[in-house]
Amino acid sequence: MRLTRDGLKGGAETMVVVLPTFWSMLQLGTWWDPPVDAIVFAVMLGVALPRALRTVNRSELPAALGMFTASSGAAIGCGMLLASDTCRRAWGCAAFSTGVALLVWQRRFAPTLRRPGVIASTPFIAVLVSPKSIDPTWELLGWMLVAAGMAMTWALTVRALSGLAEPPSRPESPRRRRGGLRTSTRMAIHLGCATAASFAAAQLMDPDHLVWPVLTALIVHSANQGRGDVLWKGVQRIIGALAGTGIATVLSTWSSTGEATTLVALFATLAVAAAARAYGYVYWAAGITAALTFLYGYFGESASEMLGHRLLGVLVGGAIGIACAWFVLPVRTADVTRLRIGTLLALCRDALTAIARGVTAGELEQPLATADQRLARLDGTVGAAGRLGSGTARRMRGVMVETHALASRLLEVIATGTPMEREELSRLTRELAAARQELAALAGSSPRASGSLERPGEERPTPTARRADPGGLSP
Repeated sequence: MRLTRDGLKGGAETMVVVLPTFWSMLQLGTWWDPPVDAIVFAVMLGVALPRALRTVNRSELPAALGMFTASSGAAIGCGMLLASDTCRRAWGCAAFSTGVALLVWQRRFAPTLRRPGVIASTPFIAVLVSPKSIDPTWELLGWMLVAAGMAMTWALTVRALSGLAEPPSRPESPRRRRGGLRTSTRMAIHLGCATAASFAAAQLMDPDHLVWPVLTALIVHSANQGRGDVLWKGVQRIIGALAGTGIATVLSTWSSTGEATTLVALFATLAVAAAARAYGYVYWAAGITAALTFLYGYFGESASEMLGHRLLGVLVGGAIGIACAWFVLPVRTADVTRLRIGTLLALCRDALTAIARGVTAGELEQPLATADQRLARLDGTVGAAGRLGSGTARRMRGVMVETHALASRLLEVIATGTPMEREELSRLTRELAAARQELAALAGSSPRASGSLERPGEERPTPTARRADPGGLSP
């Protein structure tokens, strides 16, 4: 039930931003003539911004707006350079790859820049979706910046009026590394290499359509949580994109260029994709790919003629993204997962200790819920590894389920304020000890990752969290 509510809420928030943004850009046509590229840019930002803004604190909004404005100008400039077939395209590819990598790398300086950095990355994705080459003119630059401002204005308006709870702040001081590269640096290198390689592959295969390999590489590396996460997301992206492209190609034969029915199909597909995202990334990948197919069909690009180009681009971009995560300074998802399990178990131990002493544990509710949610982000990846893998992957899935169950029960007790029976307290204490022992066994059965396992934006474990991390994984 909760999953259904989250999906419907996410879909509604997305469309409440996308439709007014699209309508506002069309209304500007009453006095001026906004170019198609600017309208598409605004719509794609309207799709991405609601979800990105949902996790931003009020204190982070100034940084988010500043970074979004700067990145919009940089992304548009890169898009203009990509429009030509001269050496300027090479400069555009290099600048684009550097820009998206820097947005990840800059998190090493201040964890509070992580969420503004996510918002700042949306223009780089949106600028790739333009159905036509972006002409390098000052007029178009101005219109694209207007489109970015329009999308952000509607996204902020809906964010303010929706009554969303303020996300918990997670202040954290920069960490010192023990050796090797920080995780943020390694992930920035992953993304930069994947994007640059995708540009090169697209230039060799189909220089007139750079979008599909590069867009796929960007998406599989978004919210990167280790190489296993990239692999699982890449597989879902490829399957979803192939299915979405095929379905939309068949359906688009019923409509023609410029028809209103194509626009209806486009926005209906976006709404369904946003609502279905809560059920699995594969549904979002299928929906957004189908929507792009309808979009290009509306502006005159034959879906059937481009089918082969799109499928090849998705396969190549997905393969490049996965390869860069696995073979270029890899970050093991198993290590990230053990760190998060250890942090959550430490908070569970603190809560049990407080309950046993009869002390109110209300101050632990928010950290406990946040740690549980962060671990839940890896449920799909670890679940897939447990079903398809062996050894550590299967055992790690078991300890994750046990930890989630323990945290859920403690959150329920803290929220309701009901006293816990001695028998249940003893049982939960035994479950905590068993989970910690199993985590220690998992840490001993797999090699430790080289370098620091610092995750950008990760909560810094407390001293108790470090003691509860048997694998010694806390940075």
